[in-house]
This record gives sequence, structure tokens and C-alpha cells, in this order.
Amino acid sequence: MSWPQRRRNRLSVEEASGPPITPEELTSNLSDLERKLNREMKCTAGKNQVYIRSLLTGMATTRPRIALKCPLRRDINLPPEIFYEQIRDVCCCDPDLCEAWRDFKNRHVVT
Repeated sequence: MSWPQRRRNRLSVEEASGPPITPEELTSNLSDLERKLNREMKCTAGKNQVYIRSLLTGMATTRPRIALKCPLRRDINLPPEIFYEQIRDVCCCDPDLCEAWRDFKNRHVVT
């Protein structure tokens, strides 16, 4: 009996790089922005998980940007990558707007 092999769907560079970069990401110091978002994080799944992401392409790299890999999104079969606008508006302000967070709260009862 052999173990099943994971097959990864290959994404194009545009698909893998996420939504368009916001003007705030283009003009801000990304390291300062990363630290600020990690400090302001209200979602427990995202605590100290914000990082600067850049992808290797065939000839170069993509522009660095703010990202977070959410383990809760994997649980409900959503792409785990979240980018700056959602981190700022949902994870750092009101996690109850997040579908993955609501699903997690419904599955795990606090005692």
C-alpha cells in the first residue's frame, strides 16, 4: 500500500501573486507595516503570522507585499493566503466578518 501523493495545482504568476497591490503597500515601509499589523492583530489564528511575501518566477521575483497564511481558511477549503487589505480590515479590526473565524467558533465551544 502506498501513500497518496499530493498534487498541487499550478497557478500562473498573476493568480499566485494575489489581488493588485494597494497604494499603501507601494508607498509604505513593508517592515514597519508588518510589525504594525502583527501588533494590531485581533484574530487569534493570525497572531504574529503576518509576513512579507515575494514569489520566485522563472526570471525574477514578484514585488514584495504583505501576506498571512491562515490555518483556519485551510480547514474550510479556502486558499490560505490573505493579503494586506483583508488583514487590515478583517483580521486586525473585526474577525467576526471572516467566514473561517465564524466556522472555527461554531466548531469549538469555549468552556
